Amino acid sequence: CQNTSWDSQQHSSEYPTDAFGELEFAGFLRLSCDTPPQVIYTLMTEHWGLPSPNLVVSVVGGEGHEKIKPWVRDILRKGLVRAAQSTGAWILTGGLKEGVSRCVGEAVKDHGAAASTVSQKKVTVIGVTPWGLVHNRQQLVNAQVLNLLCFVPLQSVKCQMLLNAA
Repeated sequence: CQNTSWDSQQHSSEYPTDAFGELEFAGFLRLSCDTPPQVIYTLMTEHWGLPSPNLVVSVVGGEGHEKIKPWVRDILRKGLVRAAQSTGAWILTGGLKEGVSRCVGEAVKDHGAAASTVSQKKVTVIGVTPWGLVHNRQQLVNAQVLNLLCFVPLQSVKCQMLLNAA
């Protein structure tokens, strides 16, 4: 067994995507690195019904096993979600359960639990994760594609990514 890390060039091939749907709490889309942003935006706003963002905040860094400083975690927990809610922002993360992405996920989860009333605005968080890092990704691949490919004109999934919007 060779100990090599996943590489999109080496471990991917081009074919029409058959991974599209909705998770229990969010939509997801498997797409190519070269998918036009307008196609993704249209899917998220028209098909998923997400409101257009007034601001896009990208939270990156701190991935891996290093500890996130407590003050950074507090800012993410208290300030980021509140700022996103008040401005109508979309928050973009790496979508992983580690580092800063994990802190953002926990903050949004806490916000969702506390904001159970209809008067609270939902916070839109989008995790963009390499397909090779998605746990149990085979369960997201549809056995029968039906007409899904007709809606989303994706031609290839060479650099496969998973777009997960909550």
